[in-house]
Amino acid sequence: MDMNTKIKIEERVQRLVMVMGKGAHPRRELMAALGLRQESRRNFYDNYMKPARARGLVTMQCPGHPSIPEQTYRLTADGLEYLEELSKKEQAIQGS
Repeated sequence: MDMNTKIKIEERVQRLVMVMGKGAHPRRELMAALGLRQESRRNFYDNYMKPARARGLVTMQCPGHPSIPEQTYRLTADGLEYLEELSKKEQAIQGS
């Protein structure tokens, strides 16, 4: 994986974490907030959800049933810490 790909993945993970905030959200809501069409579910999972879950930032409400329609996603404790870091960085940028 080249550096540009790593940067793009990190940017996507950051966007997902910022969109999620502190609540639990269904996939459709997250995709809409990210500006993704519902037809691009595979894109959402491969480019946003999988990298975030691999880093331990996001968890499923029902991990034993990943494809149920009622599935929601939320940030883990690590995800909440990461959200706080991102928020502080954003505030510092806006404050300068």
